[in-house]
Amino acid sequence: MRVLVTGAGGVGGINFVRTLKIAPEDVFVVGTDYNEYYLMLSPVDKGYRSPKHSDPTFLKLIMEIVDKENIEFVHPQPEVELEVLSYHREKIKSKVLIPSSKVVKIARDKYLTYIRLRDSNLNVPDTRLYSKEAVIELSKEYGWPLWLRARRGAGGRLSLPVYSAEEAEYWVKLWSLRGVDIKEFIVQEYLPGRDIAWDSLWFKGKLYASFTRERLHYIFPNLSPSRITGTPTVAKIVRDNRVDKLGIEVVKSLDSNASGFYCLDLKYDADDNPKVTEVNVKAHTTLSLWSYAAIKVFNFDWKYNIPYIYVKSGIEGQLISKPLGTNIFPENIMLIRHIDAGVILVNSNGKKVKIL
Repeated sequence: MRVLVTGAGGVGGINFVRTLKIAPEDVFVVGTDYNEYYLMLSPVDKGYRSPKHSDPTFLKLIMEIVDKENIEFVHPQPEVELEVLSYHREKIKSKVLIPSSKVVKIARDKYLTYIRLRDSNLNVPDTRLYSKEAVIELSKEYGWPLWLRARRGAGGRLSLPVYSAEEAEYWVKLWSLRGVDIKEFIVQEYLPGRDIAWDSLWFKGKLYASFTRERLHYIFPNLSPSRITGTPTVAKIVRDNRVDKLGIEVVKSLDSNASGFYCLDLKYDADDNPKVTEVNVKAHTTLSLWSYAAIKVFNFDWKYNIPYIYVKSGIEGQLISKPLGTNIFPENIMLIRHIDAGVILVNSNGKKVKIL
């Protein structure tokens, strides 16, 4: 197989390529990345530096690489690059397995996601477009703090727990002075409970596999006032049938013929009810790493190589394996990682196994 991975120098891209490379057949991987240095870290067979996704020449380069390298399948790892391809998929002369541009538009906007899921009677935190009046209104219903965040973007962008209408106003004003439109902010009820990710792969409306993990620690949380920095250094496999049910219902509400990755962020409220805070239509950063660890440590077979199943099924036009269903990895396994420190798995008895 010949595969193009965009954003191949990012952590998620590297994890994806590394896992694809342990597939049961040879895979030639071409990678692109905006950062020429990070691209050097990626285990791709051939790399191209790309312009930013917002540059009109980005799409042109992808099309040229597909033709020049005889690419059979394109995987956009960064969601911003996936969004570009979703609007121009007919120009890509290779297979892709991504949602429609209509679905991507909703998923990329947390307020539109909230509206869609709320109207489908699914569990989401109460959300408003930011205004001082909206903050006061929510505070009367839920008390303090409230959660202020950007409606678009990743990595906890512009997020902050606020304890008064004045604090919220100052935070928004600060970023307005730096060029961020006030319409970019939303305010939500604050959810104090566990921080959960539900990762899943779909093909033509069928769930192939999913697993649930709890984020226990984020990388460098001290660098963000909200302590949310996007990717966890410590996460644990957990199981909750309510999360599985909610995750499946969310995906089906967005697209009855869903294909590709749907990775949800959830938090539990004060009464221990899971609520969906975000829908990502790209593979979470560590989704592929969990597959890699399961194969290397537990000797799971190729059916658990989620990147391979995704690529091969996309090329073949049909699922190449019977669906695995929910909760595909052992419960209470922890994955611990950090910059320059490697990756280890820790089981419920505290036994450590080095992965990388």
